[in-house]
Amino acid sequence: MPLITINIAEGMTEEAIDQLQKTIHTCFVRAWGIPENGGFYVINEHKKSHMRISRSMWGINRSEHSPLLLQITSSPRSKELKIELFRVLAEEIEKQGIQKEDLFISIIPTQREDWSFGNGIAQLL
Repeated sequence: MPLITINIAEGMTEEAIDQLQKTIHTCFVRAWGIPENGGFYVINEHKKSHMRISRSMWGINRSEHSPLLLQITSSPRSKELKIELFRVLAEEIEKQGIQKEDLFISIIPTQREDWSFGNGIAQLL
């Protein structure tokens, strides 16, 4: 079960934030097969002036809108699963009115022994 940090600019309504989180969760269910009732999400709001993201890099031209930065801490996943997640997230985020160019994703890999979901137990071992 990954830990997903969603970084957004201030100004989104609670309803929009809720819908965004649900969309992201659906992408993880679809691409990585995580449980429907699972999920660990932390949502951080930042002043727009504190989100200083290059608007043009790697052939990507971001819009003037605020970026969406996802930081995913996860036990090992295959290259294929990561690529599928990137594709699904971009596809579904666009349906929410966020340009796929404004979506930045970073995966922080961990080992299975690095996780305890409660009770002081390493559930992934």
